Amino acid sequence: MLKMDFVEILKSKQIKIGIGVLLLIGFSYLILRKNPKPVEISLVTKGTYQQILSVQGKSKIKELYTVYSPVNGVLRRVELHAGDKVKNGMTLITVDWDIVKTVKANTNGQILKVYRESAGPVAMGERILDYGDLSKLEIIAYILTEDMPELTLGDPVNLSGFGEQILKGKIAIIEPAAITKVSSLGVEEQRVPISIAFDPPTGMGDGYELECKIILFEKPNSILIPSSALFRQDEKWAVYTVEKKRAKLRFVNVEHQSEGMSLVSEGLQEGESIILYPGDGITNGTKVIPE
Repeated sequence: MLKMDFVEILKSKQIKIGIGVLLLIGFSYLILRKNPKPVEISLVTKGTYQQILSVQGKSKIKELYTVYSPVNGVLRRVELHAGDKVKNGMTLITVDWDIVKTVKANTNGQILKVYRESAGPVAMGERILDYGDLSKLEIIAYILTEDMPELTLGDPVNLSGFGEQILKGKIAIIEPAAITKVSSLGVEEQRVPISIAFDPPTGMGDGYELECKIILFEKPNSILIPSSALFRQDEKWAVYTVEKKRAKLRFVNVEHQSEGMSLVSEGLQEGESIILYPGDGITNGTKVIPE
């Protein structure tokens, strides 16, 4: 009797559907478990680690000269224009007064900006033009006070943003007082002005914006990995290596991180394969295949 009831139950439509769903789930699980997961792979490398502080800077003429009217009088038309060459001792402006007053250049250089060209009455102290030597530039940058303990005079700097070339510089001046700057988000910040010495390339002018990567320290022969391979587990840093086509959990000691790279002091060797951006679908022992 019980056997007949069991057979009747198995014949019911709902039970058949339920069994089919369970079988489908089971087969899907087996198929997915057997199929390797595609992952992005990177190799552990050995090289020089650089701890970098990135900041925006602007080129600035070291010695900017501004010409003002020396007296009340009548300014003669200014024939100079931005970009014109200037030689030491050359007459820049002329003002007629009881006597003719001229202002001459103090150095060789270039006209940067003319504030007034037209002839006419002029007041003493009115700004007429700026000039300076574009071969003598520096980079001015502003460093957050919280980053200052890591900074020292002479730190090397890589400068980018002027064509494809990377310019070399070094910190020449660290000013002793911080100033208040407003960030792009409207937040007031305390920053310290620094000057970066470099050899300006042909064509660079005053006020050019550059990306300044200050190298705070370097460590050669370091084990390096992309920081995107790291994740936290059991309050430790970990990665997944790839061994025999399977993901293997490996705990590592991370000494420093900068610019998307991490210096690993323990846990990995040069040439090992690691998984980048490991997600929840990757666990210890998961079969993987490189994308």
